[in-house]
Amino acid sequence: MKRIVTAAVAFSVLTLFALAFPQVIHAADAVVKADASAKTNTSAKAAAPAPRPADRVIVMYFHRTQRCPTCLRMGSYSEEAVRKGFAREVKSGAVEFHYVDFQDKKNAALTKGYKIGGPSLIVVKVMKNKAVEARNLTEIWSKNRDKDVFLKYVQDSVAAFQKSKAKTAMKPEVDRSAQKTK
Repeated sequence: MKRIVTAAVAFSVLTLFALAFPQVIHAADAVVKADASAKTNTSAKAAAPAPRPADRVIVMYFHRTQRCPTCLRMGSYSEEAVRKGFAREVKSGAVEFHYVDFQDKKNAALTKGYKIGGPSLIVVKVMKNKAVEARNLTEIWSKNRDKDVFLKYVQDSVAAFQKSKAKTAMKPEVDRSAQKTK
């Protein structure tokens, strides 16, 4: 069962980049094949995970392999904001939360696609199974000392993405409005 859930999560994250990174399609196919192989190799029939909605919001906390206390706290707060603020949506698959180790080679396509250079919280709007909008929630760095403010910021951002009506597929890219220009 754990292998099936792991494969389903991996498949969900990988499908975000099928448009921009064709090699991800091959990786997703491998996950599906491994999942099918695991199902046929088990004697007990495990329930397959429910199909994911074609329209959903995916929240990804990108972190280093070794994390400092602040990064651990931000990851924990991010997960709590999503899982508690959107419990019903998480259960239905309309909202997802994932930890992604950006230093792990298996996550290279995600890291490159969102131009991750350090710990980041990325929110992605998916419509018709294609990423149409993404934003790097850069303010987590200034809000991490006040848990309530942090949780509200993340929950408000996810809620805004749920209401978003973006209609065209995008190439993975982060919001650069918070970056300073020279």
